[in-house]
Amino acid sequence: MILSLTEQSSKNMENKVWPVQPQKSLRFKPLAELCVDHGERPKMPALDGVTDEHKKAGTHLAAIHRMHLRDMNYIGQLIENVKSGGASAAALAEKISTVELTENMRQFGTLCGRECQVLNFHHDAEEQMVFPQLEQQGIIDLSLIVARLKEEHLVIHELLNRLQDAANQLVAEQTVENFFTTEALFLQLLKVVKSHFGYEETELGDALGKFVPFI
Repeated sequence: MILSLTEQSSKNMENKVWPVQPQKSLRFKPLAELCVDHGERPKMPALDGVTDEHKKAGTHLAAIHRMHLRDMNYIGQLIENVKSGGASAAALAEKISTVELTENMRQFGTLCGRECQVLNFHHDAEEQMVFPQLEQQGIIDLSLIVARLKEEHLVIHELLNRLQDAANQLVAEQTVENFFTTEALFLQLLKVVKSHFGYEETELGDALGKFVPFI
């Protein structure tokens, strides 16, 4: 099965190189350019012999992702709570001294920082325990997908680093400028994470069940 998949993939291998970008190259990129859905993402051919038991791993991964997205959506709701007195910077500035607004902004910054840590742990676990198991299978398309996911992790980690810094600044000083900086970073991260999670679930679901026994 592995040999047949490799043979099917090898003809296109030369045109399917997905180099992992050095993280340093992302440091000075504009926020709008920190995205993951550019170009053509590698696709996974159907695997032979996939059972219902194998498919449970993909379901488990999706459940983990939904947990992260639920937490991020909660943070998004908190953004709206902060802005409920007026969406403009001027309106926020007028209310900046109120205890409730200040506390909401502080909580927003704290939750953003906490979610940064959780997502970092999730990706570190994948790269240290899951991806090596998949790369060892000798399936070219699968290896290309893993390489692309690693590249996307770098983008997400850059966003996480920026968001962590912005969140810390917001917790220290609840200003309108700090709030909108943190909000922009959070919304970009949410967009990128949704795209990344969807791609990972679609392409790795069956492979996780077949090749990663501890999932």
